[in-house]
Amino acid sequence: AQVRRAPEAVALVHENERLSYGELNARANRLAHHLIALGVRPDQPVAICVERSPAMVVGLLAILKAG
Repeated sequence: AQVRRAPEAVALVHENERLSYGELNARANRLAHHLIALGVRPDQPVAICVERSPAMVVGLLAILKAG
């Protein structure tokens, strides 16, 4: 809902990097589609191993979107 209301609003800040809700959603969608293409299905465990960063948030959202 926030992506639709304010896609340019800042959703995430980490050090000097800022992501808007629109960009965060777009990155998560791209990764989710890639995960699905690799065979990820609903309720299937997916591991994530990254340092605390915007990539971690994108990854977690993508995993949720993939299934």
